[in-house]
Order: sequence, then structure tokens, then C-alpha cells
Amino acid sequence: MSRIYRNVHFGRLAGAGLIAVSVTIGVALCLKRDEPIEHLDVQVVASNYRLYFHYPGADSKLGTADDRLGTRNFYAPANTEVRLSLTSRDFVYLVEIPEVGLYEVAAPELDFEARFETGESGVHSLLGSQMCGYDHSELIGEFVVQRTAEFKRLVRELSPAPSPTNPTQ
Repeated sequence: MSRIYRNVHFGRLAGAGLIAVSVTIGVALCLKRDEPIEHLDVQVVASNYRLYFHYPGADSKLGTADDRLGTRNFYAPANTEVRLSLTSRDFVYLVEIPEVGLYEVAAPELDFEARFETGESGVHSLLGSQMCGYDHSELIGEFVVQRTAEFKRLVRELSPAPSPTNPTQ
């Protein structure tokens, strides 16, 4: 009977140890997920009257195999310096986020860069236009600034971006 008791007692200790370890790991993951992002690089590609946003994937580096792709709406974490690299595959486009003072061009075979601070969480206008003079509703969207954890979750859920060596957008 003593042997059974020791096994049960050991099982309780082991179970408590596993719980303590899993709680510690869970807290560490939550802390890491909520760590602020100080700098974010995003590539904006205009094509076929749409804006495509290439975000860095899990490695936090833009232009690698784990990049993610969003369209129409642009997402960023709060209180972060953003660097946009803008280009186009077909026409000349204008991209504007009035709330952060962004007014930039995207043109074929040219790379333009814009930098700004996101500020606090909120939803702002994202206005795109193509220089032909016609309205294209797919170029109008939202610039969504959100908490770091929400931003990281959203980026993980986006579609994989095309290969940097064979881009289709």
C-alpha cells in the first residue's frame, strides 16, 4: 500500500509541476505576444486598381518566404514607426492616409518610401487613386491601428505572400 501511495503522491507532484510549467509558458507567450513593435516595414504594391500590403511574417523580416499578404485595408500596431515601400505593377497611383500626413506615389519601376508614426489605436481613411481620373472603389479602404497582440494575430491569419523571387502582386 505504501508503494501505491508514493506513486499517487508522485503523480500529484508531477501534475502540479506540469501545471506550473504550463502556466509559466503561457504567461511568457502572452508577454512576448504583447511586446510592442517599435518598427514595421511594409511593402505596398498597386496593381489592377488594388492595393496589396506585404507584411513580414514570423521572422519579422520583409522579403522572406514567410511574408503575409493583405489587400484593401492596411493594418499596423499602435505607437509604431512604419516604413512603407511603394511601387506599382501597371499605372501611377496615389496613396493617402490624411491622419498621419501620408501622401505618396506608387509608380511602375520606381520605389518610393514613406515613414510615419501610427499613434494610438483607431480606424482612419486609406485613400488610393489611379491617375486616370475615374473612381475605383477597391482603392478605398481603412488604415487600422490596433494593439500589438491583435495586429500579430491578424498578420498570422493573412494569406501567404507571393514568393519574393516570383511576385504576382
